[in-house]
Amino acid sequence: MHYHLVGIAGTGFSALANLLLDQGHTVSGSDRVANRQTAALIERGATIYLGHSPAYVRGADALVATAAVTADHCELEAARAAGMPVLSRADLWREWSAQRRVIAIAGTHGKTTTSAMVAVALRAAGVPAGYLIGAEVPELGGNALWGDPATPLVIEADEYAQVFLALSPDVAVITNVEWDHPDCYPDASVYHETFAQFAAAVAKPQRVILCGDDQGAMSLGLHEAALYGIEERLATDPVSCRLAPFDWTASGVQTNKGGGVTFDLWRYDRRRMAQRRLGTQNLRLSGLHNVRNALAALAVVAMLEGDLAAASAALANFGGALRRFEQKGEACGVLVIDDYAHHPTAVQATLSTARAAYPGRRLIAYLQPHTFSRTTALSNVWTTACAAADIVLVGDVYAAREEGDATAASQELVARMAATGLDVHPVGSLEQALDHLGTLVQAGDLVVTMGAGDSSLLGVRLLERLRYQEVD
Repeated sequence: MHYHLVGIAGTGFSALANLLLDQGHTVSGSDRVANRQTAALIERGATIYLGHSPAYVRGADALVATAAVTADHCELEAARAAGMPVLSRADLWREWSAQRRVIAIAGTHGKTTTSAMVAVALRAAGVPAGYLIGAEVPELGGNALWGDPATPLVIEADEYAQVFLALSPDVAVITNVEWDHPDCYPDASVYHETFAQFAAAVAKPQRVILCGDDQGAMSLGLHEAALYGIEERLATDPVSCRLAPFDWTASGVQTNKGGGVTFDLWRYDRRRMAQRRLGTQNLRLSGLHNVRNALAALAVVAMLEGDLAAASAALANFGGALRRFEQKGEACGVLVIDDYAHHPTAVQATLSTARAAYPGRRLIAYLQPHTFSRTTALSNVWTTACAAADIVLVGDVYAAREEGDATAASQELVARMAATGLDVHPVGSLEQALDHLGTLVQAGDLVVTMGAGDSSLLGVRLLERLRYQEVD
C-alpha cells in the first residue's frame, strides 16, 4: 500500500513513516522543510517533496495528515477529490493497537524520555519490543521500529487532540496529569477526564502504572494501578513509613560522580505487605524526574517478566533522547544545553536540574513560548517556572498551528514576568536572540535553550559564532 504523509519532516510523522516502511509499504510525503529525518527516509526509499502540491498525492492509496494541516490544504482536497482515504495519526494507531500488544506511555511531561527508557530496558531485558517515540534515541538508532509484531510496541501516547484514545493498551504508564493544550481542552477538568478515559481502555486495571508523586495522576482514582515514586524515609523506616506504599520506590537519591543520579531501588510485595530492597540504581541522566522515569521503565519490565538486572544495567548507561537536556557543546567557556521543555512545569524542572548540575555557572535561559493559546492560558505561572535562572530571554511565540502576533504576545508575557522582579528580556526572532546572546554571554555561563519549535537552532548558531571567535 502507498501512504502519502503531509508534514513528514516532523519528528512524530517521520516516525510513522519509518514504521510504515518497516511494514513493507510504499511511503511518500511532503513538508515545507527538509531535515535530517527526511534525508534518512529518502535513504530508506521514501519519496520526499519540498513544499506542497496536489500533484504529490497522485498514485497514493491513502493520505495521512498532521493535526496542523487545515481542511482546505491543497493535498487534502486533491485526495478527497480522488476518493482517497484521508487518515490521521489516530487511525494508524488504532490499526496497530488491534494488530499487536501496545505499551502506551502517557502524561503531560516526560513521555519521550520514559518511552525511550521503557524501550531500551525491555530490549535489554529480553523483550525485543518495537517502538514509536517522539524523538531520536541514539541507543535505539532512531525514533521508530516495527520489529516483530509478536512482541509489544512501545508508543509515546500523545494526548493532543485526544489521539491516545485510539489505543487499546495492554500496559499503560501515566507519568503525570497537568492541564495543557488549551486549544483542545478548554479546562483542567476536561483534560483530566480524557486521561481517565485513556486509562479505562486498559483491559486490566492492574496493568496501569501511575506516578504516585503526581497529584494529577493520583486524582484519576485508579485504585488497582501499580504506583511508583520517591520516598526518602524508606531507607530508615522500610516497614511503617507509609500506610499505602508505592510498588516501586526510589530512596536515598543523590548525585553521582558522573553528574547523574544514584538511588536505592525498593519493590513492595502487596501479598506479603513487605518492602524489599533490590539494589542500587545508577543513571547517567540527572534530575528527580528521571529517577521517576526510570522507576516507570523498571515497573514495565517487571510486569512483562523481563530480566530486571539486565534492564537496570541498560538504564545505567542510557544517555537520553535528543533534545532532552541535551548538551550541545561548549565554546569560549560557554556551555549550551538544549531541551524540549515548553510547558511551565517542564521548564521549571529543566532549569532546576541545570542549576543543580552546574551550581557555579551563571544560568541564562532562552524560552521560545509554544502556541498563543498555551502562552495566554498559563501566563501567570511562567515567573515561577523560570525562577532558577539568573537571566531569562523570551523569544517570539512559536505559532505552530495557530495564528497571531508572535512578537506582541512575547512582549506581553515578558511584561507580566518583569513585573514580579525577574530579570527577563524580549529578544524577538532567532536571529535577534542570537545577536543579543552574542553580546551577553561570557566565560563560565550556562545557556539553556527551551522550546518545542526551532529553538534548538539558537544554541547551535551561538556555538558556531563562539567557535569562530576562538579561532579568530
